[in-house]
Amino acid sequence: MKLVFAAFLCACAWEDFKEKKIPVLFLWAAASVAAAWMAGYYMILLDWTDMSEAYLWLAMRGAALIPGMLLLAVSVITKGAVGKGDGFFFLVSGMYLGFWDNVALLLCGLLLCSLWGMGLIIWGMFEKKKIRNIRLPFLPFLVPAAVILTVLQTGSVS
Repeated sequence: MKLVFAAFLCACAWEDFKEKKIPVLFLWAAASVAAAWMAGYYMILLDWTDMSEAYLWLAMRGAALIPGMLLLAVSVITKGAVGKGDGFFFLVSGMYLGFWDNVALLLCGLLLCSLWGMGLIIWGMFEKKKIRNIRLPFLPFLVPAAVILTVLQTGSVS
């Protein structure tokens, strides 16, 4: 599943970088694979004798959708300053990653995007360039964020 998510992330990041939007087909395909995987996991691997484990697993999978829902709310509140595609991406990524990893990916991506934005501001001040209307695609910052988080979780590069 990690390879499927990595391919989904890279494809969406590339499209966001190139076109400033994420194809709905990518989102539907990745969500379908994740839903099938989760249904299979729920039906086969969960211990049906211990329903508290099943309920906890379902609750955490539901909670994993919260970052995406919050981004969609922010998109509506800011009238599109934050793209809806980012929110939909995080809805799907929550299905793959779970709550805490999804939140970590969002926060690490925000940190990298913020650092890049501050660099643009500083560059604009020195070069006397107006950068006020520059729109940064967010998903390309998630690729290095995912690599950083993977290295931190495994404790090594290999």
